[in-house]
Amino acid sequence: MTETSRIGLGLRRGFSLRCPHCGEGRLFARFLKVQEQCEACGHDNAVYPSDDAPPYLTLVVVGHVILPFMFWADRAWSPALWLQFAIWLPLVAAVTVAMLPFMKGAVIGFAWATGVTRAGSRQ
Repeated sequence: MTETSRIGLGLRRGFSLRCPHCGEGRLFARFLKVQEQCEACGHDNAVYPSDDAPPYLTLVVVGHVILPFMFWADRAWSPALWLQFAIWLPLVAAVTVAMLPFMKGAVIGFAWATGVTRAGSRQ
């Protein structure tokens, strides 16, 4: 398996919130809590770091998707500032929270594919 196809496989499995090693077991035990051992293959998923990358990537993607619509709506209709805050702030917050597990899964899948582990882990 080439490095590129392994990265693609890790990202696909991570985006689907599955174990990057087997693709069968669930990656998370709770909302953002990584399940330490895969329920299907027993692989240790806690060794893969995902510290600050998922929130950063989530905000970059959400910003690039929602910001153009914010500017377009402001220019097209010129709504009051309170209305813009009432619409865009909850929308940005909801999309960010909804997208965060998928980004964290992708980062863990990328770490699995490239062999990046936490310092001191036996992987």
